[in-house]
Amino acid sequence: METVTEWIRKNSHVLVNRKPDEPLDDLRPLAPLVRDARIVALGAAARQTHELSDVAHRIVRLLVEEEGFRSLALEGDDPGRLGLDVYVATGEGDPRVLLGKARPFWQTAEILGLVHWMRSYNERHPGDPVRFARFPAERVRHATRLDGLADLERTLADGVNWWQQLTGDKVVYWGGMAHTAVGTPPHRVPLRALGVAPEHGRIPA
Repeated sequence: METVTEWIRKNSHVLVNRKPDEPLDDLRPLAPLVRDARIVALGAAARQTHELSDVAHRIVRLLVEEEGFRSLALEGDDPGRLGLDVYVATGEGDPRVLLGKARPFWQTAEILGLVHWMRSYNERHPGDPVRFARFPAERVRHATRLDGLADLERTLADGVNWWQQLTGDKVVYWGGMAHTAVGTPPHRVPLRALGVAPEHGRIPA
């Protein structure tokens, strides 16, 4: 009987590169799994972590540069409200200042690096840009009502699906694992309940 360790050894792929601007060769085994998807969700086990954010950035690069994804949805905030969509499209504004108005868990050096990369990508591909997804002004109405976290998760999913259908873009959704896992909510345990203080990489002043 095959052990869990043996299964992992045969089916896993080592992440050789760690920095966002490094080659994507080690991530390419992921591409066939998501190539036909219209929406791919990247769920971080913990927010504001340097390593997980860098891996997510590299996956965004893979999906945009090689698999035709053209919209990025940030969970929990509206890049249009912040002006980040204008910055990545035109270069207008200071992304550091714009991110200063975002939710605290997006005010990180890693997200700033992602925003700079999106702008750089658009400068290189003015006819085929990448952009931030927007969410509908009014939430989608459903016949059945959900409570608590389940209602929030359906609202988030509805918003991303609305943007995908509106634009036809393939969308990358970057959020917390609590809102991207498949199953019955709640999916999360607060770090404070475990006695753990979250690490983060705040944007340096």
